Amino acid sequence: MFGTILFISGQEIIFAVLIALLLFGSKEIPKLARTFGKGMKEFRKATDDIKREFENSTPEVMDDFKEIKKNLTKDVNDIKKSLTKDATDIGKNLTKDANEIGKNLTKDANKVAKGVKKNLDIG
Repeated sequence: MFGTILFISGQEIIFAVLIALLLFGSKEIPKLARTFGKGMKEFRKATDDIKREFENSTPEVMDDFKEIKKNLTKDVNDIKKSLTKDATDIGKNLTKDANEIGKNLTKDANKVAKGVKKNLDIG
């Protein structure tokens, strides 16, 4: 019938009640129960106040987090755009340099080929 309350079995609850009867007597137990009840009421009131205060301040905190997230997202997107632009510029410059190197190599290869052909014609 008692079950388990806060991981305490029924036998342990009965034992605690018997010890309380022996220590305080049957006349003092109702006073103790009233005092315990008042203490629990105050504890519950305090926890409700804390809970209410937390719930009241939560929207402000959430608004702050949303603002921070918005700013971070904007900053990340700005960095991404900047890096993409820089990478595109570097790619264009590399392509331009590679084309120039290719043209120069072709030009030099043609000169070498002409020189070799000239030397072969003489010989």
